[in-house]
Amino acid sequence: MSSKWRESLLEWNRFWFTARAPIQISIVRIAIGILTGIVFWQYLMSGADWYGFSGWFDPEAGRYLIGDGVEGTGSLFRWSPLYRIPSLSPWVAIFGLLASLAMMLGLGARLSPLMAWVALGMFHHRAPVLTLLFEPLLLAVLVYLIVEPGRLVWTIKPGISSGEDRVSANLSVQLIRCHLWIWIAFSLASMLALPEWWNGEAGWLLIEDRRGWLRLPEGWQSVGQFMTHWVVAVQTALLASMLGSSCLWMGRWLLYLFALSILLFLGDWMYASTLLAMSLAVWPIDLFFSKVKK
Repeated sequence: MSSKWRESLLEWNRFWFTARAPIQISIVRIAIGILTGIVFWQYLMSGADWYGFSGWFDPEAGRYLIGDGVEGTGSLFRWSPLYRIPSLSPWVAIFGLLASLAMMLGLGARLSPLMAWVALGMFHHRAPVLTLLFEPLLLAVLVYLIVEPGRLVWTIKPGISSGEDRVSANLSVQLIRCHLWIWIAFSLASMLALPEWWNGEAGWLLIEDRRGWLRLPEGWQSVGQFMTHWVVAVQTALLASMLGSSCLWMGRWLLYLFALSILLFLGDWMYASTLLAMSLAVWPIDLFFSKVKK
């Protein structure tokens, strides 16, 4: 019994504290930088319409929606300077945009993801009702990139070292991997909590809602039912594949199928792109530096 317990502890230490080359997390950093840059650009273009003194969610409406002054709402933890100075909205967006650009270029080490996290958190706390599915994921990954920011991959050439192996690089990768698994598990659990995902109606209802890319003519309800069960099966298989090293390779393609289902049903390409960016921590892709020594 003691030997099994000792082996479990050793496996736990290997999972979290084995040194890893920083190249893998550097690729994630670039992808997340691109996505956060898109988000901040949107805030720059339309932030005043939502957060300004005369915007849809002016400071008074924003405080009401977070339950300001009401016990148990957690409003005290939703602090943002945009409540007091709404005119800061474009400047916060520019601040975040510059941080995102620095992330893409591999500049700023831990500072640039920290800056992007602070700026994104300001908007998120200002109007949480506007938060989309992908934004909590971006906020979490930005924290993990503070743990290990990677390095400037654009300067890496095939055949040269990708940097000294670091425990922090592995820690950042595994944090993203665990977060991705937990997120998909909660996604699956939330689906299975509704009878529509059991009887197959959910897929057809989403198709009828016309939010996604998929369009089906009347009388094709059976196809919608099939796709409903298909999405549930894909997520279940994806979770199982991520738990074992022997079938981990299947997870890449299952995640692609899950991202495709998001596009077909919801049309949320930012959500799908965020999942794909996170998946680079689990299934790295070969780019121009595919021959870099690890």
